[in-house]
Amino acid sequence: MDQNDKIKRNLIIYIIGVLSLSVIGSFITVYINEIGGLIFIMGPIFMTLLLRFIGGDRWKDAGLGLKLKQSWRWYLLSIFLFPIVIGIIIGLGMIIGVTKINGDLATIFPLFIAGLAVQFLPYTVFALFEEWGWRGYMEPRLAALGIPDFKRHMIVGFIWSLWHIPLILSTNDTDIHYFIFFPLFIISVLLLAIVYGQIRKHSKTVWPCVIFHGISNTFAYALIDTNALTFNNKVLAYISPESLFSIVLWGIVSWLLIVKFNKVNLFKS
Repeated sequence: MDQNDKIKRNLIIYIIGVLSLSVIGSFITVYINEIGGLIFIMGPIFMTLLLRFIGGDRWKDAGLGLKLKQSWRWYLLSIFLFPIVIGIIIGLGMIIGVTKINGDLATIFPLFIAGLAVQFLPYTVFALFEEWGWRGYMEPRLAALGIPDFKRHMIVGFIWSLWHIPLILSTNDTDIHYFIFFPLFIISVLLLAIVYGQIRKHSKTVWPCVIFHGISNTFAYALIDTNALTFNNKVLAYISPESLFSIVLWGIVSWLLIVKFNKVNLFKS
């Protein structure tokens, strides 16, 4: 078997594996107990370890080196990008009257900071479980096949969005009708896949993606758990990426990263 055939075979195994574990984990969550959520979240890293150790893919392109000196700008971007985008979404929502602050900032802010501190480590560990798979395995393996940036990010983003769907269905994670929610969700994940994919490409390490993902989840859930804000139109303005404001802003960020930053044609590597 030639090298490209082996990469394609292992990518198919990876995709089938993560999607199957997503369905199994979600089924267990519904009918047995919450251990299914752990099976779900560990799917990407489990399949990565399996294929890196046993499938013959090795670790050369996994991006596990920190590269702090060369990539510090990408680390900074990963730390501040999500809070900036969410701040803009909240601000826009408040301007048009669909978002409001619940109570006094002097009370809410310390609770929010405490929420960030408590949740950062677990959500970053969960982010590692995902990112070692999506950006630590799928991205570099597709790149090894010579697939251009945009197409590569779209493939990763599509599988990433499909992987989420069984758990969303099993946990009733949204009060938006699924007919509206899922198209918006898939678009938003595709856009985020471009952002994550470009961070991974230019930093040459998976760790900024882990930090970006960990901070995104920590920041969002800290806002939700402290009940700091009321969102009266979650389709238009919400902290999750599937709101229309989020899609527009992440669309701008992804366009800047893949078109302006690279100064290349969208479909060329």
